[in-house]
Amino acid sequence: MRESIARAAALGSTILIVAAAAVFAWLQQAEQPGQAERPASDPHGPTEVEAPPAAAVADGLVERGMEVYEALRCASCHAIDGVGSPRSPLDGVGSRLDADEIRLWIVDPQRMRPGIRKPAYDDLARDDLEALMAYMESLRASGD
Repeated sequence: MRESIARAAALGSTILIVAAAAVFAWLQQAEQPGQAERPASDPHGPTEVEAPPAAAVADGLVERGMEVYEALRCASCHAIDGVGSPRSPLDGVGSRLDADEIRLWIVDPQRMRPGIRKPAYDDLARDDLEALMAYMESLRASGD
């Protein structure tokens, strides 16, 4: 009887923690700047096409990388800012690894650490791989 109650309490706690993490992630995403909508008076944007600044392109690539990270369900094995599985945190990975090392961890993790139980995402579309790499490179340690 006690064991059943303990299991039910553990399950309930787990559900609460996961729900709280999801709400927190949703709130964080909603508060990010740069998500403003176009004004109603200009529904199609500017009439002249200008090349976006390099920083804006990089920000768009990082944002796309975040989407790829979510689509691949990377948080089931990794955590960023405490969100996801704590067993393999990615905080500061952009400070620890260069672009080639990040690429290898994604497409051929066995070359980085033989015997590791991590899937190789060697079939990712090139654009998705570059976006995911940009996102990982953007995860810098504080002070970098």
